[in-house]
Amino acid sequence: MTVRLKALLLVLTLCASPLAFADGPNLWVEAGVQRPQEGKGINEVLAWIDGRIAGPIGWFMFAYQDSDGYREIYGGPTIRPLPWLELGIGMGRENEGDRHRRSWHFSADGEIGSFSGYFESGASGPSHKLYFNYWLTKSLGLGLMEDSSGRGPRVVFPLGEKANLWSALLRDRADGTTRAVAAVNYLF
Repeated sequence: MTVRLKALLLVLTLCASPLAFADGPNLWVEAGVQRPQEGKGINEVLAWIDGRIAGPIGWFMFAYQDSDGYREIYGGPTIRPLPWLELGIGMGRENEGDRHRRSWHFSADGEIGSFSGYFESGASGPSHKLYFNYWLTKSLGLGLMEDSSGRGPRVVFPLGEKANLWSALLRDRADGTTRAVAAVNYLF
């Protein structure tokens, strides 16, 4: 099966989930490409669906696949202790090692900026991503991004009300190489 077909099946599965019919489900899908200096690209697709159960309590599911064959899916509860802050923890599976995957995430959103991220652990090892974004205008956001291998500047361009195009240049802490990351995400 191709990566595109698997990604489509993943999105359809998430949409058909009983959780998708709970109060206020949101689904976003992101497709991206990473280009290290060596020229090898890694295509990746991820999907996130979440909703509210009651009051500040909610749920989420996250799925990811890259062109190298790595896949993971996990989900769990969320809580919104403040209107602008969400916290969540999740458990799930991956296709490497003992196959267990654990995560926690946070999202702090304001009118002029946001700070969000997630931390994972499991068979393939720990990983994380952090995003800081400041909206200069309604059509341009600047910020920083860090993942398990590097950090650097990030720029975001809204494509209407439900989509964003973003790109980052991440400098690898271990070997000093720089890689470009670009993605489009869409909120259904």
